[in-house]
Amino acid sequence: MRKVYLEITVFICGAVLMAFEIVGARMLGPWFGTSFQIWTGIIGVMLLSMAAGYFLGGRLADRKPRADILALLIFLAGVIIFITTLLKEVVMLYLTRSILNILTGSLVASVIFFMIPSVLLGMVSPFAARIKMKSVVQSGSTIGNLYAISTAGSIAGVFLAGFYLIPGFRITDILQIIGTVLVAISLFVNAFYLYTRAALINKK
Repeated sequence: MRKVYLEITVFICGAVLMAFEIVGARMLGPWFGTSFQIWTGIIGVMLLSMAAGYFLGGRLADRKPRADILALLIFLAGVIIFITTLLKEVVMLYLTRSILNILTGSLVASVIFFMIPSVLLGMVSPFAARIKMKSVVQSGSTIGNLYAISTAGSIAGVFLAGFYLIPGFRITDILQIIGTVLVAISLFVNAFYLYTRAALINKK
């Protein structure tokens, strides 16, 4: 179990991140349209956020490579996505009324709704790699394996969102499902951290 719990976490977070991107485009669609410019803005914001997450995750993991902190990052992402379901109508209405340029409005909406969760989820892979890394000799394979697993999760998230979630559920319901999954996986990671910590204390 100790060997695979980080892989499970990285896979699920990768799937959630891409599903969140696909659902996010549908969330903005009724307010700003679904033109390629809108998609460009969403993808650009999320890629920028992921890059920031990779950087910040690596820096934080070097200082405190602990699974409970990883769990907190995932938990915060889930909670923020839950908050999105409560505020999206009000924020969208305000943006469409106060910003006349549709592209600018969609870009601002993307930053408000997608940036922080994407940064937090982007921090997961480098953080998990640092936790799992046992030696410098193994660092390349460890990082490569986890990023490959994260990418596989992202592919699964794209197909899951496009073929199942969006046709079958309301956008609000999907966001709630995504938030629930993240909170659940954060509790799983934290529980496993507490379990292994207790086991180490008992051995001493």
